[in-house]
Amino acid sequence: MDRKRTDKFKHILVLPALLIFVVITIFPLIFNIVLSLCNWKLGGNIQFVGLDNYIYAFKNGTFWRTMLNTVIVTIVAVAVEYVVAMILAYNINKLIHGKKFIRIIMLLPMLMAPVVIGFMWKQMFNELYGPLNHLLSLIGISGIPWISQSGWSLVAVILVDIWEWTPFITLILLAGFQSLPKEPIESARVDGAGEGRIFFDLTFKMLLPSSIVAITLRAIETFKIFDTVYIVTAGGPGVSSMSASMYAYQVGLRNFSLGKAAALCVIMLIIVLGVFQIVTAFRKKSSKNYHKNDLILEEENFSVYNISKEAEEG
Repeated sequence: MDRKRTDKFKHILVLPALLIFVVITIFPLIFNIVLSLCNWKLGGNIQFVGLDNYIYAFKNGTFWRTMLNTVIVTIVAVAVEYVVAMILAYNINKLIHGKKFIRIIMLLPMLMAPVVIGFMWKQMFNELYGPLNHLLSLIGISGIPWISQSGWSLVAVILVDIWEWTPFITLILLAGFQSLPKEPIESARVDGAGEGRIFFDLTFKMLLPSSIVAITLRAIETFKIFDTVYIVTAGGPGVSSMSASMYAYQVGLRNFSLGKAAALCVIMLIIVLGVFQIVTAFRKKSSKNYHKNDLILEEENFSVYNISKEAEEG
């Protein structure tokens, strides 16, 4: 009897958090899906139109252009952030002193408001008075039209995202480095393996779970990019640097076609969920391989004799 009362009391304690989750997450999601099947302009009546909004989205070349921009920014920015973060985390992990100070410094870009970061970089990208073009002129490179020319505007968005979020991936990878077992690496060094071979054959593979988490989180956030684009380039020139999120904002809150904007958002959600499922499946597979490698290392007493033997034969 007391156990049943305890269980009921636990459920009562969880209920407020569950209600908040439903109100701020589940209800808006359901409302957005229903709205995507309707035609609703602000100030007018709601009319059910079925899949017309989705047909509009699939035939809308501007939407798919902005989707392509979003995919390019996501792939390039996250890839560069991961490579740079891996190099930084690898070298920071070798430091004896100053790790805490470096962690604090790395938090600064993430603690700044996106609007502040956007305006700061917009001034830096100024073609006439910006410091970036001034520095480039000192080495003989003429001024680059960072914001006013198609192509460069997308590069500007990518650079801002790299500057802002590389520290985030660095901190995740640094935590991964510090949690790795030292025995396999020390055994490899004793057996004569070089640092490069140790990193690619041992460290990188053991760091794979942390890498997948960092890449997944950043890819999802970058796919939703809005504030950086809105402040730095305003999506221009034309739609050359506009993200899909910003285009959905324009359709919904500037053209007042809320149903069409909702359909665009649902399509984006489906794409994100599809990519997330693929990443989750890959993560489970890599996790199984990781645990399998742990068992092998334990059975062999953390020996990497094969690495040194192949190095000698090579």
